[in-house]
Amino acid sequence: MARLVIKSGSRAARTIELAPGVIRLGRNPTNDFCLDDATVSSRHCEIIVRDGTVRIRDLGSTNGTFIDAQPIKDAVLLPGQTLRLGSLEIGFEDLPAHIAIPTLAPQQLNPFLADGAAACYNHSGSQATMECAQCCKTFCEVCVHQVRRVGGVALKLCPVCGGHCRPIGQPKGEKKRKSRFGSWIGKVTAKMTGRLTRTNVS
Repeated sequence: MARLVIKSGSRAARTIELAPGVIRLGRNPTNDFCLDDATVSSRHCEIIVRDGTVRIRDLGSTNGTFIDAQPIKDAVLLPGQTLRLGSLEIGFEDLPAHIAIPTLAPQQLNPFLADGAAACYNHSGSQATMECAQCCKTFCEVCVHQVRRVGGVALKLCPVCGGHCRPIGQPKGEKKRKSRFGSWIGKVTAKMTGRLTRTNVS
């Protein structure tokens, strides 16, 4: 990011971050950045940051605005150059932006074993047999949390997000549909058997 570094005066080592737009410098407190130096005018200069370019414009200062000891009225400031307002020296830096790209740890991926089978999210050397229906991570039987309900089937829960786990390859909700269908067939069969039995007795 572009910035000015004050090299002399009472504010030496202070920095001015150059955000896009207009920044006014001078001794008057109403400026965007106040420079309390007797050689700096009340409203000394303005800096225009636009489209990656930094331009300096003198505002009729008494002691002048200089870039690398050359007086200017309106000029582009380049990285490494020194800006001087009166006797105050200011360096210009344009630091490259650092973009942090997060890296995924090995356990955050769902790798595969040599035979092509899915590996466990927590144990990369073990074959996964269960898959979370919510986060889609795969696990071996050891990793899956089992919760037994009173009078009900055991729930198999994901150790990462708490979602329901199902055997790998089983479509979501398939077990429930088979269970309902089987229950319906059982009821129909029971009714038909009852009717046949009553008919035979009569």
